[in-house]
Amino acid sequence: MAKESSVLIYGTNLGGYRAAYALCKKGHKVILLNRGSYVDDIRNQTLSQLPLDFCWMCGHFPQRLFKALGCVQDFYNAELLEVSGQAGDFTVKFKTKPQVVNNFICTECDECIEVCPEVVGDRKAIYVHPEIGWENIYLIDWENCTKCGKCEEVCPTDALKLERSEEVQEVKVAAIILALEYNDPTIEDLKNFSFGKSPSIVKNSEIARNSLLTNFVKDSVKLPSGKIPQNFAVVVTPHFNNHGTEYESYNLSVSAAYRGVRLKEILPESDVTIFLKDYRGFGKRHYRWYKKALDAGVHIEKVDDIKASPKNKEEVNLQYEKDGKSHEKTVEYTILINGQKSPNLMKDMSEICGVKADENGFCNIKPFSCSETDVDGIFAVGEFTGPKGNPEAIWEGCATLTESLKYLGETNFKPPAPPSLRNVDVEEKKIGVFICSCFGTFNDKMDLNDLKETVEAIPDVSHAEIIKGCCTPPSIKETAELIKKSGVNRVVLAVCTPIQKLLKFRKTVMMAGLNPLLSEFLRLREDVINVHKDKVKMLEKSLTLIKAAVAKTKKSVQNPTLKESFTPHALVIGAGLSGLTCASEIADNGFQVTLIEKNENLGGNEKYFDKQQKEYLDKLISKVKDNQNIKVYQKAELKRMSGYAGNFYGAILSEKKEIPIDVGVIVLATGAKEHKPKEFLYGEDQRVITQTELQNNLNGKKIGNQVVMIQCVGSKNDEHPYCSRVCCNQALKNALSLKETGSEVTILYRDMTNYGKENYYQKALDSGVKFIRFEDNKYPEVKKNADALEVIKSDGEKIKVDLVVLSTGIEPDEENNRNLSNLLGYPMDKDGFFDSDVNVYPYEESIKRLFKPYEWATNCIYPVGLAHSPRAFEESILTARDIAGRALILLGKKMLPAPNAMYIAEVKDALCMGCGICVDVCAYSARAIDIEKKIAVVHPFLCDSCGSCVSVCPNDASYLRDFMSNQTISTLDALLA
Repeated sequence: MAKESSVLIYGTNLGGYRAAYALCKKGHKVILLNRGSYVDDIRNQTLSQLPLDFCWMCGHFPQRLFKALGCVQDFYNAELLEVSGQAGDFTVKFKTKPQVVNNFICTECDECIEVCPEVVGDRKAIYVHPEIGWENIYLIDWENCTKCGKCEEVCPTDALKLERSEEVQEVKVAAIILALEYNDPTIEDLKNFSFGKSPSIVKNSEIARNSLLTNFVKDSVKLPSGKIPQNFAVVVTPHFNNHGTEYESYNLSVSAAYRGVRLKEILPESDVTIFLKDYRGFGKRHYRWYKKALDAGVHIEKVDDIKASPKNKEEVNLQYEKDGKSHEKTVEYTILINGQKSPNLMKDMSEICGVKADENGFCNIKPFSCSETDVDGIFAVGEFTGPKGNPEAIWEGCATLTESLKYLGETNFKPPAPPSLRNVDVEEKKIGVFICSCFGTFNDKMDLNDLKETVEAIPDVSHAEIIKGCCTPPSIKETAELIKKSGVNRVVLAVCTPIQKLLKFRKTVMMAGLNPLLSEFLRLREDVINVHKDKVKMLEKSLTLIKAAVAKTKKSVQNPTLKESFTPHALVIGAGLSGLTCASEIADNGFQVTLIEKNENLGGNEKYFDKQQKEYLDKLISKVKDNQNIKVYQKAELKRMSGYAGNFYGAILSEKKEIPIDVGVIVLATGAKEHKPKEFLYGEDQRVITQTELQNNLNGKKIGNQVVMIQCVGSKNDEHPYCSRVCCNQALKNALSLKETGSEVTILYRDMTNYGKENYYQKALDSGVKFIRFEDNKYPEVKKNADALEVIKSDGEKIKVDLVVLSTGIEPDEENNRNLSNLLGYPMDKDGFFDSDVNVYPYEESIKRLFKPYEWATNCIYPVGLAHSPRAFEESILTARDIAGRALILLGKKMLPAPNAMYIAEVKDALCMGCGICVDVCAYSARAIDIEKKIAVVHPFLCDSCGSCVSVCPNDASYLRDFMSNQTISTLDALLA
């Protein structure tokens, strides 16, 4: 029986959106079920904004594009009802109720708001939310709506329907992805912190949402009286809450540090104190935020317990325990950095889909899988499977692509071919100006007929016309026909904001048979109608803007969309866990992979793995060796590499022979190594060992009566200013094993940076493991006293021990990484690991490389696993499958167009002197110097048309196709005339 090809995604967390994007790019249709009535109606979706104050809304742009192309079919107010069948052939029944306002055909004219008679505070019963850049969503306050119907009557496109009936639909899909949003702790859950009892006690997520997208401002913390507080407490609540009430995600400690830093930036004289048990900042660059907070003057108190209660209307009393003593502090504002609860819908999903919950109430995932549940073909991503942060949630999207492909049939989506465009080079220039009336709504606000008649008198205008619109499917088609009929070959559209409608405007021009480079779009609504009342001045301003657009369009030149070849071959450097995983996933989908390993054996850091992990790795090695699509070179290294994304060419050195290689993507899986300490008598006394050495000696027998473990050896210091991520959990697991044999275990630590669903810290406490904290720079000493071994604490107390176990960190193979960095022109971070797209913005896996397709973010060189940063076993697999998914999106395409079609930068060969400045500033590695011609060249499918090259070119040789220098000058001349 043939497999289905579509995938259903229930819920809209970040992982779900990333998965939808990847599936569509790979050629599979997606049915997207949003449980709310609009994007982020269900909280903690894409507008989570944490840990930094930005919205992640750019992650939703692909939804609109793919919906327009027909790849995504989205439903709102959706509820999953029934799932039957099996992987590759599921039948899914769901209930949905369409949005009151269909924002896909809404023109955002605000006529519904203007006509609404019901005033609620400073808004109407129908209002816009959220007021952000990419699209406005119109909502109705049903408590105050009288259902008079005036809004529905005035809607020019019939986008608004007050009464929409529920529908039950049934679809056939190959796979199901559960991307349900996590739940915030309730007022009851946060009662120890008096949440909900005072306006001076708020959640950090509310601060983030009030921060005007990426700009944290004073008003975000303003009290009801209008006062700006000067005394703040930032409390990480899961550290002090009842066990199981909320779970600590990846973000919380760094969120606290970030909030403290930002408060000090906008309120330098303020007093800011962060309260937590341990600073659990285990992500890439997280510990730098800790240091940054201290340097900014933020106080960080590591306490045992804390409670908050209102002191008066605008003050909060904090009572906390530290080192066995009670303390009190009064602040004006308390910000709660809260965790996440286990999902409320887990029970329902178990009944409907058959998926199982783990012991903490999150969705269970198969061992060593990134997202597949206990039911074949049903996947779960994001916080539905456990507490995590944005990086992991997003990585799971592409990782799910790699894991789900085995269940999917042939691709069932292909973007429609663009319309044929006529060549107008031989034609006399004829410019047409088309003035949008927004379905008649502009006519009452300004005299469009007067504007049309005035525009017709502009010397270079051959035709002027008023149109209904060009943002709904019928109006796009109608306007395209009017452009055709007019006979013009250049177009000015006086419309509304092109931020979310740009592709619609370009489509209109292309449907008329014209290259969109021969067009210009004006914001008639935003720049004129919405900001002016005087009709005479509105006419004058409109006319000036149109004259400038006409002048620019007159100089426009048509150019085709350029395509470039892409080599369907991958190079993986390093055959450890991550490299093997990535190579296997790519090869399993039919693409050639060259895998090189500098050592004699495959497997990398196998000695650090437990028995189950080693068994998994051994099977993976056998699978890779047996795969006909993988060519493995051992004791080999990369000798040289040139070229660019999609077209790398170079050579590897194997057995003293140079082997040429051409590849499209390069995966850096070079791994890392264990830090080998030079202190604590390590290497001098056999009773001082590392956690790895202890793990390999654990056999159920008692090793020593008194065992002391010392944490952060080789991590979070000047040499390695990062958390090594795995040490604390490893220490806790080993401590539990030692306790089972009867040993007494004491752990000396700075911060217990344990994380994940399983709370080994609590288990260790319950088992009797002792924990003693030491200050950041006051490590204990290890000395011999005759034959005895002593650990001397910073307060001078001595502990006689049988065994000292050092929790050593992970450090990069910096020499090897630097050699590869130089060969590939790929950067390293400050810690010696490879940098990546995740650091373009100052936090991991920010989607803020605006509008750049995810798979291009590192220009086809991808660090994975320990080459990227310290990772646990399963996390290394996750990064590898994420990168495999990104690579698979590209490897199947022999020819690739520029991401912005014909909108790219180019070079005037006659003016270019090959100085290379443009190459240095290009953020996308889209430019290079042609060695033979000694001039700059552009690789089109890497160019993002940002214009940096244009701004630095000293000879005017670099230009954007849609904004050439002669166009700029003509535009300015027209504006100033």
